[in-house]
Amino acid sequence: MTFQFVHTGVDESGALTATSPWFVLAAVLTPHPESVAHIVNRVALRTGKRLKRARKPATELKWRNASHRVRTDVLGHLAATEVQCFTLVVDKQGRRIEDSPENYAVLVCELLALCWEYYPNQSVALDRHFTTPAQFARVNTFVYRHWPATGTLNLIHVDSQRSSLVQLADFVAGAAYDRYNGRDDSLHILGDKIANVKVAAWATLKAGWLAMRQQKTEPPDRLAPDIAGESG
Repeated sequence: MTFQFVHTGVDESGALTATSPWFVLAAVLTPHPESVAHIVNRVALRTGKRLKRARKPATELKWRNASHRVRTDVLGHLAATEVQCFTLVVDKQGRRIEDSPENYAVLVCELLALCWEYYPNQSVALDRHFTTPAQFARVNTFVYRHWPATGTLNLIHVDSQRSSLVQLADFVAGAAYDRYNGRDDSLHILGDKIANVKVAAWATLKAGWLAMRQQKTEPPDRLAPDIAGESG
């Protein structure tokens, strides 16, 4: 069987070390990254013209600083493209979680495990969560160790201002975060482009992945990516 090669952007919403109840990580996958490369720029341009004022540079737009109109326009345009979106919603259970490369890698693996059985060949751009080569290496080592042996992975860490896919993943993560915090339900705009939503407690996630740390094994049962669903 030949698997399609896809490009993936990953970004987050919320803070691991904060007292907030949720942390969200989202991935946007597409076989045609050029088809989504200018979504945010076009929305920003139209917004500036409509308001007859200087627009914010498109590369600086994120969910947290975008207007409601920009948010819904970006999600609407994304829903019209050939993408699939995956979200991991972490119930922190009142905990402050150490923001370490190991913990971040656990979350990245849990998110990408939702899709890697169906898309084992990926070029993944992670938002530049850390700053040093040693931290990047620790994340990469964990993810590569657990990636399906039959697949091919290219993993990079980039600033969201340099990757349209990471920037779009920020909008998806922000929409999911606001939904679970009861602030906004714009996530519904993506419709069936949300291929899978995983909701789980942090303690359960970490225990499961640490148990597999020394061996490459399949993660627990996942929902197929063409079926939207939530599991806890």
